[in-house]
Amino acid sequence: MNDFKKFYETALEQLTTQPGSPFEIGRRDINGVSYKVFLNAPGDIPALIAPAREFGDQEFLVYEGERWSFADFFEQVDRLAYLLREKYGAKKSMRIAIAMRNYPEWMSCWLAVVSTGAVVVPINSLGSAEELHFNLQDSGAELVFCDQRRYDLLDANNSSIKAVVARPEREIAGNGHIALQALLDSAPAAASLPAHEHDIAAEDDAMIMYTSGTSGKPKGAVFTHHSCCQAIINLDLVGAVSYMTNEALFNKHFEKKLPMKSLLTVPLFHVSGLYSQFPPNLRGGRTLVMMYKWNSQVACELIEKERIANVVAAPSMLLELMECPAFDNIDVGSIMNISGGGAATPERLSKLRRDKTPDAMAGAGWGMTETGGSGASFTGAVARAKPLASGFVHAIVELIFRDEDGNEVAPGEPGEIWIKTPAGFSGYWNRPEENASEFIDGWFKSGDIGYLDEDGCINICDRAKDMVIRKGENIYPIEIENCILSMPGVEAVTAFAVPSESMGEELAVVVKCPSDAGVGDIDEASVQQHCAKHLAAFKVPSFVKLTNQPFPLNASDKVIKRQVRDQYFPVS
Repeated sequence: MNDFKKFYETALEQLTTQPGSPFEIGRRDINGVSYKVFLNAPGDIPALIAPAREFGDQEFLVYEGERWSFADFFEQVDRLAYLLREKYGAKKSMRIAIAMRNYPEWMSCWLAVVSTGAVVVPINSLGSAEELHFNLQDSGAELVFCDQRRYDLLDANNSSIKAVVARPEREIAGNGHIALQALLDSAPAAASLPAHEHDIAAEDDAMIMYTSGTSGKPKGAVFTHHSCCQAIINLDLVGAVSYMTNEALFNKHFEKKLPMKSLLTVPLFHVSGLYSQFPPNLRGGRTLVMMYKWNSQVACELIEKERIANVVAAPSMLLELMECPAFDNIDVGSIMNISGGGAATPERLSKLRRDKTPDAMAGAGWGMTETGGSGASFTGAVARAKPLASGFVHAIVELIFRDEDGNEVAPGEPGEIWIKTPAGFSGYWNRPEENASEFIDGWFKSGDIGYLDEDGCINICDRAKDMVIRKGENIYPIEIENCILSMPGVEAVTAFAVPSESMGEELAVVVKCPSDAGVGDIDEASVQQHCAKHLAAFKVPSFVKLTNQPFPLNASDKVIKRQVRDQYFPVS
């Protein structure tokens, strides 16, 4: 494996040390902190994306029966940006939200917002009405682009925010709301739009992405134009290194003369959907085939029909895909890369990839919302050889591993990962206390436990913050616990992950009642119904157990979750 590490490092050096190259790396101070940065990267998102306009009539998006060219896409982006400025007064620091499932309009709205200098706020489209309302209020969004389902949730909260509704299922009128197509119809054709020179600076805020935290409420991670550009260029570099270290596999695919199409399997409000799928394919002139939501049967149909080359999803989703009966009956010869991220690769998945897609490259990675998806990754032979690892550390990422007291641990020993990267967020929106505790001299305390092995690959051991990853969706136990604690008669509750082959992890809770478990108004069904009323569907516990016994506590009076899990959900 050391030979591959040398091969990887040689390729990286060739790409990052040439003066004037797109990937040239040097050090630069940002707010008094020294970072490794791409020295020649554009400083704002419109400038970064501009070269993609040259792809013109080439196919960019496929959504069900629709096919959008690059020209079609930018036509809508430019008209929306014009309308945002003229009709809604979009400007720097103004927050504009997007709350919809995977539609082509999600992407055109995103790029239109950042092109005006306003701050785009992607919102989890799987959330409840309460969660949607909180995110809009917390961010201070003045306008939201949404679909019919999210519009109905807004109406349920009697929201005063203005809404532009994509693909409405009934008439949208009044209270400042309008259908997206009706709005577009009020704008001139893109060719007739007046010229507009933006004055976006690299340090201007571009986006607020919400991620749940230890408070139990979502937190908005703020990204500047500079950090977004660094994250996107980093993914370009990852792709270039992947080619140089797997050239034979790439060329074998190129000989088939198939278009480079990627399947969008995850929501665009996720960092994995937004960063790793949307801008790289847009900038690279490649086709993105969109799924409204994940469905393994539909994915199989699209892989064969569209001759998909790249499939990237959570490991649990890849398991579901490759064990879908339809997968064995389709032509998978177009697949060049089938990669997972966010969790260790199960051995069962590794075997399935070897058996069912032997000519495709495997891949894995580690990153976070707060890091703009940057962290570590690898593709190809080394990923197949090291299925439990999450890849080589990215070129603009620096890591330190520390113990609970903040001391660096010995090489190879597990510790909390502290990360520093210009692709990361600048802080949590309106959370000064958490910013002070989570950032130390530019280093962000990730909450993940891991180590670097002898080959320089990062291995993730555990999540210090107890996050549950259910089929690629992040669930934070304290949010579930707080929800259940609001039920009358509940004394205490603890939530945690239990392993699941099909989902990766499932959410389990143990609820402490003041009397015999299950007596009175509290039972398993009522707990799940309460959660379903207040939380997104994927956050409803799959398993509920009741007890009248006290939970084991540590010296800090915190529940020892591992002991509770072992007692009530022992692993056989």
